[in-house]
Amino acid sequence: MQSSSKSKINELKSIVSKMSLELCCATVLPEFGLQWREVSRAVRNARLPMAPASVARVLCRHIGNSLTGDEIAEIVPRLRLKLIATQRRTWHVVQLSEQIIDEPVNVLTRRIPTRVIQALQEAKSRRFMTPEVQTHKLGDLIYISIQMMSDTRNGSILYVATPPGEPVALVSSLHSSLLRACIQALGYKKYEDASLNGHDKSSLLRIYNTNHNEHPNFLDSLPEYNIMPITVRNGIDYTGRKMDEEYASQILGPDPPQLSRLTVTAEKEFFAPERLNKKMKLTIQLKSEDIAKTLQYWAAKGAILPTSDLFQIFNKIKSNKIHIEDADE
Repeated sequence: MQSSSKSKINELKSIVSKMSLELCCATVLPEFGLQWREVSRAVRNARLPMAPASVARVLCRHIGNSLTGDEIAEIVPRLRLKLIATQRRTWHVVQLSEQIIDEPVNVLTRRIPTRVIQALQEAKSRRFMTPEVQTHKLGDLIYISIQMMSDTRNGSILYVATPPGEPVALVSSLHSSLLRACIQALGYKKYEDASLNGHDKSSLLRIYNTNHNEHPNFLDSLPEYNIMPITVRNGIDYTGRKMDEEYASQILGPDPPQLSRLTVTAEKEFFAPERLNKKMKLTIQLKSEDIAKTLQYWAAKGAILPTSDLFQIFNKIKSNKIHIEDADE
């Protein structure tokens, strides 16, 4: 029991060390009934720099002497979920269908843990392990964490973020055995992979549902692509490069969603079918801090046309996975 309590304190120290001082003050200290004035004084008295690691060290020293192992074990998952809600990580979009329950946000948030446990019991999932479920409402999203635990080992954690009242969820893993139970707890029977993933939760929701955009009717009809000479700073541009750049900006909009990955797969007949009567398969994976800016830069340099399907991932295809049957089309 003592070693278990020590491991939880170490985990708590790791969680707090990854938080900013502002987040620590807003989320961690209320869990222990402490005020920032007391914690900052303890950090200065210990002659430590005013940094998250120093706060974590002082907090864990105080907690180890004032709380029981069970109390620490109850607080750690809540703080871990609050950290995940503000951390950068990959989220996968799943589309929910066949709604069976429709409740107010506060009621839904309160009942999710009980429903997850009930769904896991009905599925007889890992009968010798106990599910630990936490929920946290931050901004417009409900965050959920689910982990199966036992005295000997702990399972992997599934994180879910969902905007209440919408048939969509962002999940940390598509292959977790806990996902179906969570979807049922949210009030839906089925879910489907939307083939859309990224780090920015707001951008993913904007791509999935245009109602999350400031201009939901943006690009109801595509602008006409018509190359013609235009006046630029140094004269007249006959190459169409400036036109391509401006057209790409129109397609992407003033504030395009942020994606960091794009996967393109293509199939094409072998150039000499009499030698090899098979299709060639090609996969290209693009990684960038901002895919939209990369595509716009390529269009400005003439590497791709702004009419390419790559520009449709944000408003028409709504996926960062594109498949092209024939590369010539």
